[in-house]
Amino acid sequence: MSSAIENWHLCIEKKIVDASFMDQDIEFYSPFVYKPIQGIENVMNYLNAANQVINNKHFKYTDEIVGEGSAFLIFETKLEEIYINGVDYIIWNEEQKLTELRVLIRPFKALTLVAETMSKHL
Repeated sequence: MSSAIENWHLCIEKKIVDASFMDQDIEFYSPFVYKPIQGIENVMNYLNAANQVINNKHFKYTDEIVGEGSAFLIFETKLEEIYINGVDYIIWNEEQKLTELRVLIRPFKALTLVAETMSKHL
């Protein structure tokens, strides 16, 4: 069985969000939405939009800290020549399915640009 972190990297590399890697009750904490986004279908909508906007030719993970059931993945990318720095915080269960995903983005100018651009894909 592949690990949750291996499955996540595969999804990023292939730009394909695979629902089979997610727990039915997954929660996504977006930097743009006050309440968590719940359920596979809703989370997939946001991740597919992120794949179109953030996961571009400039996207790369620069560091990762992996624990027993969670990981911090630090990333960099550019959008319209604006530098973006962020963190994907991923939590998974014993079945290697994602149960929680939190995304943090900085600087504020980048956060605003990503929000505006992603809203066109949702």
